[in-house]
This record gives sequence, C-alpha cells and structure tokens, in this order.
Amino acid sequence: MLIGIFIMSFSFNLSAEFDNKCSVLITLRFQNNSDAYQEAIDKINQCNKYDILSVTSFLELSISKVYITDIIQTYCMFNHEIITLLDNKTSNLSCVHRGKGRLERKFD
Repeated sequence: MLIGIFIMSFSFNLSAEFDNKCSVLITLRFQNNSDAYQEAIDKINQCNKYDILSVTSFLELSISKVYITDIIQTYCMFNHEIITLLDNKTSNLSCVHRGKGRLERKFD
C-alpha cells in the first residue's frame, strides 16, 4: 500500500511538470502586413520551459514544413516526444519547450 502511494505521488509530480500548454497559430494576416511567423516566434519566446508547445499552421504545406522544422530545431526538447502532422490544410506540432531557443550557428 505504501509503495502504491509513493508511486502515485511520484508520477503525479512528473506529470505536473508538463502541465502548461503554450498554443501558437501561424496564419496569414489580411488586416495588416505583419509577419505571421515572426509573431509566432515572439509568442513562443514568451512560453516557459517544459510548457507543451502546440503550434498550428494554416499556411501552405511547403511553407509550414519550413516553419515547423525551424521551430523543432530551435525550441523543442529532443529527449521528449515530438509530434508533427503536416497537411495541405492544417499542420500541427506538439513538443516540450526547451525554455530558450537554441542559438543559430553561423559558419564563416
């Protein structure tokens, strides 16, 4: 009985660490000329470490692939599951936010 309580409390603490969700939409802006991808990045930069990053793109498939790949490489933890669904109408990404974006390496 005591072992069951310990296991339940241990698993609860682990799941509580990944409680928060940070949702981001990437869509065309018809009202203004703002960059939809940059707005999404600004929103992601406000998310916290260990948030579940949920990105939905309503852009063309080829553009969504580039954006979602960049977000994965920059903001997702690689030691946790990364889920992507790329579609002609809607593309989605879910992963655990690493806290800060990886620095872009520049090669001379």
